[in-house]
Amino acid sequence: MDPVCKVKFFNENNERCRYLTDEEWERLRAAAPAHEDHSANLLDKMVLARNTGLRRANLFRAQWSWIDWMNRVIRVPRTKNNKSHAVPLNATAYETLKRLFASRDTELDTSYVFCHARDTKHAGKPVLDVKNAFHATLRSAKIVDFTWHDLRHDFASRLVMAGVSLRAVAELLGHKGLRMVMRYAHLSPGYLSDEIHKLDGFRLRPPTATAAPAVVAAVPAAVAPATPAPEPTPAVPEVPTRAKGKKRATSAMDGREPSAVLDFVKEIGSSGWIRTSNPPVNRRTQVIGLAARPAGSSDGTLTLRSIRLKIVQKIVQTGTAAAFAEGA
Repeated sequence: MDPVCKVKFFNENNERCRYLTDEEWERLRAAAPAHEDHSANLLDKMVLARNTGLRRANLFRAQWSWIDWMNRVIRVPRTKNNKSHAVPLNATAYETLKRLFASRDTELDTSYVFCHARDTKHAGKPVLDVKNAFHATLRSAKIVDFTWHDLRHDFASRLVMAGVSLRAVAELLGHKGLRMVMRYAHLSPGYLSDEIHKLDGFRLRPPTATAAPAVVAAVPAAVAPATPAPEPTPAVPEVPTRAKGKKRATSAMDGREPSAVLDFVKEIGSSGWIRTSNPPVNRRTQVIGLAARPAGSSDGTLTLRSIRLKIVQKIVQTGTAAAFAEGA
């Protein structure tokens, strides 16, 4: 057994927020054409990655059928989260895709935007990696600590710095919530700055001042406004109500007497018996022997009529047995 399997490792900090400055981007653009012999259309790939925010796998496997030219939207049918994702195209991304579509090789039977040339080993298949050419371009532009995925961070960072809301950035990146885009929140020009300025000049509310009664008394009677007399409240007719007891209240409208409610016969069952519960077995029932069911059982309910019948049957049987014993 490996003794290290129970060791808890530190959580990796993947909240990277690396973006290019304007000067770094210009240097990267200038150095990219010199390395396109190793990866065709390297500059166009970087431009699309920086202006769409697509992941490398989605961008390199992009097909012409994904592009909605009329609405200027690129729709990815399945992303990393196994859901579809649509990204609007700005002017830079739209013109780049339009130029690539016009210069494509029509004799090559392929549907991919970025594919291998016709005379190569993987002709027509998508280009899945530009690592060597991209790293060579970074060295030529003297840019350090930058990866291809950082172009996606650059896309989100520039959106936030331009004043776009975090919710809109999350939608453009294809994130389900705001947790992944909170790393860019500090780049927003107004992020929490408007809220912190609310403390300037803030004071607790002073206590409410009460009016002095002496000032009111000093006003002459002739100057003081006359208080209007309150209007008489109209009488509300009394509505007969129903009593809360067992007997209905006598109504003055019909003049009928309340009907009598029959009480349960105490000689047969307990005085606490109610309609919704089984009658408990009292002493007389136990003596006579009518406890066919245990008290409180839910398998049946003893009715008044059945109890009377059983009492009569028991008395008859007992009297018959006694008479037979005397005759014998």
